[in-house]
Amino acid sequence: MRGNRASSPAGGASIADRRFTQLLVQANPAPEGVLESPELVLALDRLGERITTGAPGRPRARRRLVVAVALVAALLAVTAVALGAMLTTHTGIFPKVEGTENDKTELLRTDAPDFPPLVAKLVRDIAFPPGYSRSTYVTYYVDAPVMKSQNGVYNTVQAAGVQGTIARWAVCAWRGYWLQAHATGDVAAQSRGVDGLRKVASSDALARTDSFWPKYLALADDEQRGTSAAPSDLPNFDAVSCAGLERAPGPSR
Repeated sequence: MRGNRASSPAGGASIADRRFTQLLVQANPAPEGVLESPELVLALDRLGERITTGAPGRPRARRRLVVAVALVAALLAVTAVALGAMLTTHTGIFPKVEGTENDKTELLRTDAPDFPPLVAKLVRDIAFPPGYSRSTYVTYYVDAPVMKSQNGVYNTVQAAGVQGTIARWAVCAWRGYWLQAHATGDVAAQSRGVDGLRKVASSDALARTDSFWPKYLALADDEQRGTSAAPSDLPNFDAVSCAGLERAPGPSR
């Protein structure tokens, strides 16, 4: 009977143990930043201090302390990874009142691992010019420092804000596309540029968040007439508003 028990070391694993193991497998590799959270770093620092100050005159006791502390550190890291696997962009928080910069849709956590694919899904219908990469603009958006957790405090956005930002960047992309076509005398590309700018400028995604959308439509009218200069009511549009956003395939950090 003893031999049978020894040959089945995993037979007594609890459901909780198996679930925890499953979370660890799902979290491999760990989401970026999970092992660098301020709370985990502080805990590991304190464990390090315990190692260097504990039981200096008793080698055997010191070895036991080091082993125990190492096991605690491993448990902290493992727990952080498992919790990271459960982190989601869906906060379940819905503002009760609409404001000038928010609606009543869900607040989305921007440092969660499922935030980038959600952004890609939300903006998949926003058109970009030939040669431009929508995914490049999405990456530029989700990688912005403001989207990352700062000192343990995370940022939130709403779906309309995500779509509005990418739509405005698409306006810049179409503007850059048309300027390049105009400079090379490509009439067909200029026509595509005008149509693309008009489509994005008149979209719901932009109109919900950017009160300048009529100005972008007027800019398309100028392009239709062959005018390449920025309009007087958008004097810094190319140099400032769209800086770094007009060239294919898209911006980079």
